[in-house]
Formats: sequence, structure tokens, C-alpha cells
Amino acid sequence: MSKSRALVYVDRLYHCADGKTAHGLVRYSKRFEIVSVVDTTLPNQDAGTALDGITRGIPLFNALSEAVASTHPDTFIIGAVTEGSVLPEGYYPVVEWALSQGLHVVSGLHQFLSDDAHLMNLAEEHDCTITDVRKMFRDYKRFYSGEIARVQSTRIAMIGTDSAIGKRTVAVSLNEKLNKKGRSSDMIYTGQTGWMQGWPHGTVIDAMVGDFIAGGIEGAILDSWNEDKPEFMIIEGQGSLVHPFFPGGFEILAAGQIHGFILVDAPGRPHLDGFPGYPMPDPKRVVQIAELLTDRSLSGVSLNSENLTPKQIDTAKQKLMKLFNVPVVDPLQEGVGTLVDVLEELRDGK
Repeated sequence: MSKSRALVYVDRLYHCADGKTAHGLVRYSKRFEIVSVVDTTLPNQDAGTALDGITRGIPLFNALSEAVASTHPDTFIIGAVTEGSVLPEGYYPVVEWALSQGLHVVSGLHQFLSDDAHLMNLAEEHDCTITDVRKMFRDYKRFYSGEIARVQSTRIAMIGTDSAIGKRTVAVSLNEKLNKKGRSSDMIYTGQTGWMQGWPHGTVIDAMVGDFIAGGIEGAILDSWNEDKPEFMIIEGQGSLVHPFFPGGFEILAAGQIHGFILVDAPGRPHLDGFPGYPMPDPKRVVQIAELLTDRSLSGVSLNSENLTPKQIDTAKQKLMKLFNVPVVDPLQEGVGTLVDVLEELRDGK
């Protein structure tokens, strides 16, 4: 069965953290074939090159009409997020236009477009659909059972010193590298972009009733074990253990009954993303909290190198290695092979 051909609309936001859904889809997607990205503030170019210097063959257009005419999508994905997860300013008429062209609309926002009568009428009139990813998980009520005790996969969680820092990107890279080395692995997604990328097992924890978050995480792990029995499960992180606005991660660590965790840090960030009055936390504090919560040890560090020169990257790596005595990698520049070696040693008891 062929994939839907998707255009990712991320106007004005592709070059900042609010474009993280688009970033994730440009880097990896099994559910959709990403055929184009649109941001009217950027010149036409390769979307991968614009993102992180890696050419991926996905064109970025600065005109929506040109993108549609050139790449012939059948699906329109909103690739942006905002505070409160509402539709960004100016996006509503673009969604109207997309529906009027017969394009299916996919959104990961908390603002459910399928609750808008006008948009639903347009979708019906033009024989297309609106998919609100978070709405799919809003009423998911699977209670924690404790059956995770029988799951024999080695479970590794991603934690970060901030939100939108690269936890999912590292999780995807680890999973893919393990598979390339002949080790069976599955990524357990915990957010809407993971669903869009096409991972088969996961949940969207910030869309769920609190009582059922632990059960949703355990349920995804059980489903992965029952269906695939992978040696490894790489669990995507959310927010940060110490983030005052996005305090994610505790349920992942506790319900996931993890065997190790990887820290993602961005030493070049002057403050929490989007919150200038809040400085970045001390990574040592974040790791100490995670170790106390899990009684497990830090396995490695992934460095987000934004705002850093090559010399500063090397200095930051040396500082983190000295602080934690674990491997530190810049995944976009050198890959995650060193981290995978550590995970294999953990699995094989070396």
C-alpha cells in the first residue's frame, strides 16, 4: 500500500523550535511520504539542508501554490506547534484552502480542527478528512497492570534539560542504528509527531487523562513485546523533569520500568526554549533526579549543538564527559554509534 503524499506547512516557524513537528517529519517518516515543506519566509531550497545541513531530497518552497503544483500532495500536515498548541496566526485560511483543494488535513495540535463545523463542512464537500492526532488519544483509557514485569526488552528512556531539545531525534537515531547492527529494536513514541512518523507502538501522553498515562505507556510497551519481542525499546522523552511549563518524563521513567537513560542537553541555550526569564537547568541536577527516580544510571549524553562553534562543541563535550564519565556525542554530526555500543553492553551484561 502506497503512502500518502504529504506537504508539511510550517510557515514562519521552520527555523525555530516551534517547527519541531516539521523537523521530525523531514528527518524521518514511515506513515507519510513527505514531498514538500512550505515556509514563506525562506528561499526555495532542500528542506534537510535548511534544517541541519543534510540534503534529504525534500524541497522547501516559499509559496504554497508552487509546492502543491510541483509535488502533488494529497495530504496537508500542520508542522508547527505553539504555546497552548493552538493553530498559529494566519494558518486558518490556509487550512480552508487546503480542504477546498481536496487535501486531507492532519494536525497534532490541542486545538481540534475536526470540532470546527465550517472546516468539517469543507472536508465533506471536497471529499477529504481532518485527522486530529491528539484527539485520537484523548479518551484512551488503559490502566496500568504491572504486566510489564514479563517484558524482557532492554528499555532506554530519553530525558532532556529542556523541551524541544532533540529527544525524539536521538531516539529515532538510536533505534535505526541498532537495527542496522542486526539488533531488534522498537521506538516507543510518547508524542503526536511520533504517531505521524509512523511508529507502530506508543501513546500521546499530554492528550490523556492523568490516571491513564502510566497505563498508556505500559500498554505501548506490552503491545511492542507481544507483537515483535524486540531486544531494545527506545522510549521517546517529553518536556523535562524540571521544566516549570512542560514537566514531562516522570511517568515515562516510572511506568516504563527503564534499564537506563540518555540525557539530551543544549549547552548553547541561554534559557529554556521560549521562556527568556528561565535559565537552563544544571544537567547534573537533572541526571541526579532521574537516577533517584529510577535507581538506574546515566548511559550517555546527546549534545544539541545549537548556538555553538565547532570549538565550543568540543569544549562542551569534554566538560560533559568529565562531569558524567559517560560517552557524549553530537548525533547530527557524528552519529550515535558510541551510545549504541553502551546500550549493547548494558543488554549483554558486559
